[in-house]
Amino acid sequence: MPADDRIPVPVAVPGSRRSLMPALGTWAFFLTFSGQGVRDLVGWWAFGAVAALSAVALVLVFFAEGHRVPWRALPPVTTAYVLVCLLSVLWSQYPEETALAGLLMLTTSVVGVLLACGLSLRQMTDALSRALEATLVLSLLLEAYVAMVLRHPLIPLYMQDWDEVPISYYWVNGDLFNGGPIQGIVGNRNPLAFIALLTLLCVAVRWADRRIRPAGLVIWTAVSLLVLVLTDSATVSVALVVCAASGLVLWLVRHVPHRWRPVVLTTAAAIGVVLVAAAIGLHSQVTAVLGRSSDMSGRWEIWQRVLALWEEHTILGWGWIMYWVPWLPVFATLVVRPDGTPTMSAHNAYIEALFQTGVVGATLVVVLVVLLLYRSFRLALRNIDSDASVLLPALLMTALAVQSFTESRLLSEGNWVVVCALGTWLGLHRLYERGRNGTRTDSTAPVRAASTRTPTRLNAS
Repeated sequence: MPADDRIPVPVAVPGSRRSLMPALGTWAFFLTFSGQGVRDLVGWWAFGAVAALSAVALVLVFFAEGHRVPWRALPPVTTAYVLVCLLSVLWSQYPEETALAGLLMLTTSVVGVLLACGLSLRQMTDALSRALEATLVLSLLLEAYVAMVLRHPLIPLYMQDWDEVPISYYWVNGDLFNGGPIQGIVGNRNPLAFIALLTLLCVAVRWADRRIRPAGLVIWTAVSLLVLVLTDSATVSVALVVCAASGLVLWLVRHVPHRWRPVVLTTAAAIGVVLVAAAIGLHSQVTAVLGRSSDMSGRWEIWQRVLALWEEHTILGWGWIMYWVPWLPVFATLVVRPDGTPTMSAHNAYIEALFQTGVVGATLVVVLVVLLLYRSFRLALRNIDSDASVLLPALLMTALAVQSFTESRLLSEGNWVVVCALGTWLGLHRLYERGRNGTRTDSTAPVRAASTRTPTRLNAS
């Protein structure tokens, strides 16, 4: 949309007090992306209390500041998948665990919706960026402490009284000055690498939007790249290349004459299809270049065993459980790591959805990803000449889509919050466009401005 177009959005009620939503947004993103670090620090029960109090605070502040949720803006496919997860308690093979996992899914979904309705896109970008930056800094500081002061691997603090802690449960190994791989406060190199990638995307968009100073650009780019190198994640390396290619295409579209833009997009799409086909056909060579085994670090075996289980409950799945819990017999011996601990996920969002929610749920997840990719790129292309901030949804969805093929995290915690937030924000934008074009909208939807009733910009900070 043109930069001077003014668009009604949910904002705070009149008053001189500063809104708390941006700060709570930062905390919500930090807690959902870095939750494992908090759990390793204070334990599961304390983390549950912190998460519950944080969710309650977000809801109270959201309504106290005058924000509302326009129901027509809720993403229908996302909502449908959440309902399937909640209803799966009726046919779940582990109903108690499904009930708890369903509550967690509902909570993270609500958080994403509230952030989209209570923050502008630029505010949401800033909140996400600050949360991810804090995670990277804390991760490097913790790694430095373990490497220089502790000088031996650090286990989660709540495991201090365990007789034996498996290697895969270690919080930080202290390999910062050995070239990595590092795990940071999240205790796992793959999600830490993904956090670094998302930070890099936020910084790039804020720079293109002229909302970050040169010093900040240099510092956060350097920190993000350093973490990417030290984590050495093959999945995130591929995601980085794909995001960079997508960013390059968007940059070319913005800088070529309008008549050439369809040619650029068609050529880019054709090249992308060819490269994907080549990568699939030459997957052994590709994984060798990435320094990984041809079975993708054991993922083929995991997928085969999970699909064999799915065949027992094909339509509706075994029941939503998010992360696999080790005390259930079906997961205790399904795929065992070298240190004797069970694997916690299928390492593929679509196979995970297929196993837990059947064909019904997996179909919804596929449609959801395709739909969000299409709508976010359409928005970016429509506003490519005027508003750089709308590039972020497209780039975030690109990163999430690539990661979803080798990780299940798309369906939980921070990644799911981002999915729900982006889906809801795109719904809000669609409502506005329908209203601007004269299409009848829900008159009760509080997509309105505050005190002076002057519409504010959609991306106003």
